[in-house]
Amino acid sequence: MEISIMKPFLFWRDDWLLGLQNLDEQHLELADALNDLHLVITHDIEEGQCRHIDQVSCQLSDLAELARRHFQGEEALMQAHDYPGLAEHHREHRLLMAELQAYIREIEAGSRPFSLATLTALKHWQINHVIYSDKMFADFLRCQSRSKNDDKYETIARVQTQTG
Repeated sequence: MEISIMKPFLFWRDDWLLGLQNLDEQHLELADALNDLHLVITHDIEEGQCRHIDQVSCQLSDLAELARRHFQGEEALMQAHDYPGLAEHHREHRLLMAELQAYIREIEAGSRPFSLATLTALKHWQINHVIYSDKMFADFLRCQSRSKNDDKYETIARVQTQTG
């Protein structure tokens, strides 16, 4: 009996981490969902036909729900910190969700085959979105944090100067 060990479809790299634990965990969860979906597709391709359309549809729906919850939380965090790039970020999220929902409807209706090319496009979207758009937000938060710390130390120094 031969055991095949497959590399993950989306192998998450440490340099893609934002340093924001909750968002990083959600990004890893989304990557895991893409990897699970890839396993189903790979099995179907090896069998020469897509016999698991219900499973694919269910996993795509789960992926869409994970993405929706992640996007809501991410945008709420951005709003709480008055992130100036929120509108553009929200637009990116809306576009992806619309594409995912349309894709799910087409698969369920049988009008579109499930393709590895589409899954690859989703993978590239996630990577690019995280390493560019989400990194910009993480950098913004770090700058805000440094600025607040600088203000705090400036206030402490001013108080010490006035009392000393």
